[in-house]
Amino acid sequence: MQEGGKRGMRLDKGVSAAYCNTMNIAGDSPLVLGHRGYRARFPENTLLAFGEALAAGADGVECDVQKSADGRFVIIHDQSTDRVTGVRGEVGGMTLNELRSLDFGVGERIPLLEDLLAMLPLDAYLDLELKEETLSVDDCGRIAQMLYARRDRGHLMISSFKWRLLVSFRKEGFTVGYLVGEDAIARGAFDFARTLLRLRPHYLNLPVQIFARIGQGRAVAFLRFLRACGFSLLFWTINTMGEADAVARFARIIVTDEVELLVRDLKKRSP
Repeated sequence: MQEGGKRGMRLDKGVSAAYCNTMNIAGDSPLVLGHRGYRARFPENTLLAFGEALAAGADGVECDVQKSADGRFVIIHDQSTDRVTGVRGEVGGMTLNELRSLDFGVGERIPLLEDLLAMLPLDAYLDLELKEETLSVDDCGRIAQMLYARRDRGHLMISSFKWRLLVSFRKEGFTVGYLVGEDAIARGAFDFARTLLRLRPHYLNLPVQIFARIGQGRAVAFLRFLRACGFSLLFWTINTMGEADAVARFARIIVTDEVELLVRDLKKRSP
């Protein structure tokens, strides 16, 4: 058990120094992070959802950051506001005041990145996903400065589908996770390997659907290969115990909408 009652993750032995990360983690079972907070029960990517995920026993949260028209970093997944507010709008084309005039569910307003950093306990883990729809490489320095001032890097990961958004964070010593999506797979094995060599991410953040897409046997062989290469693995979005069972032997982090279900089951399994 980690200090403060937090579960930790098993340490990777024999990992190349090139992939050693700054996340301060130890233990036997995967960390559980609430996907956009406690998304199954509360409005996603709101301070309410983040607080409820931690109250339900999550070790931390995963969330998404984008940039408003007036250059403020806001916590929202979609490029538009349609799905989460019922009001049509583009995040990158709206000011903070315009975004904050919208109801994101039960009266919740869109949080700023600094709002999230201020409310998270110091021992809570944060996986901050940079969204390429509204962010550019030029934004990374500002985001890094905010994180330096307000967050212990031992409880922080920066992730993105866009590897170029992660390069400066990797150079500055942040733990980075490369999100592997359909685009990365479609570009083929050679391009994927070249990206890994360029970025040298600490984590590969993989969808649980990898088992269905390439088959159980091939997926297990692929995951063993990645672990042998020294990569730590995060899996999203794990919402059933069957999915948790499939990834348990490989995962260092599990991201879930169903926080209480995953936390309860992992506690039962802990020695």
